[in-house]
Amino acid sequence: MRVNTYQQKSPLKQECEDSYFCNEDQMIYGVCDGATPLVPFRDEKGHNGAYIASHLFASYFTALREKHSLQVAVAKANEALQNKMLEYKVDTRKKEHLWCTCIAAVQIDGAKIEYAQLGDCMIVAILQNGTMRVVSKDTVKGISERAKKKREEDRKKGLSVLEEHVFQDVREQLKYNRYLANMQGGYSVANGMKEAMNYLQHGELHINEVSGIFICSDGLFHPDWPLEQTVAYIRKNSINEYVAIIEELEGIDRIRPDDKTIVMIDF
Repeated sequence: MRVNTYQQKSPLKQECEDSYFCNEDQMIYGVCDGATPLVPFRDEKGHNGAYIASHLFASYFTALREKHSLQVAVAKANEALQNKMLEYKVDTRKKEHLWCTCIAAVQIDGAKIEYAQLGDCMIVAILQNGTMRVVSKDTVKGISERAKKKREEDRKKGLSVLEEHVFQDVREQLKYNRYLANMQGGYSVANGMKEAMNYLQHGELHINEVSGIFICSDGLFHPDWPLEQTVAYIRKNSINEYVAIIEELEGIDRIRPDDKTIVMIDF
């Protein structure tokens, strides 16, 4: 078994809000992507909520020595995040104040590979016959459109919702999107809310049918390629050659530069 990792910070950020973990002892591997906060909090080391959330998860999984199912481990890390926010007196009643991170992880346990995911970090299984299977769903994709639709529906129901022109302000739009975290029709994310576990995608693969696992953060998404094409390109060429393609698209403003993280496992 061979594990390769790659990470690159976005040029727009002070520090990398992605993190990754490779716990050889428990055979747990994963990628986390902290969501850039909407509030200006910094801890005593100057870290923001996105950095703290994603690195708390990575530290939790790196240090893990007890045998848990991946679902239980994600729930425990999420609880630790909630406790960390309370320690720093974060107003956890306001969703836009919550520190949050996406996570995609796998645990290899004998003949099975367990996987779990929240948000838009993604997991692709490369099968023995060479085909790719995307085993996770990006729940963040299309959130702004779903949010707009929800506002329209809520207004029709007579609920109190700000006028639509207010949401032309990107900040107001993002604030509303955060309100949809771990709700029906919203998106999933680890933000200390117990409800996150209701939206955790998880499942199992049989190790005999899998030749590799690819886990990445959304900074690696190509605007025109399905994820299977990205993985195939990286496996045929290299991570650096693929990143050069993404950076070219960032350079012409097709996509906004983001942190980029990959964990690749070959059996």
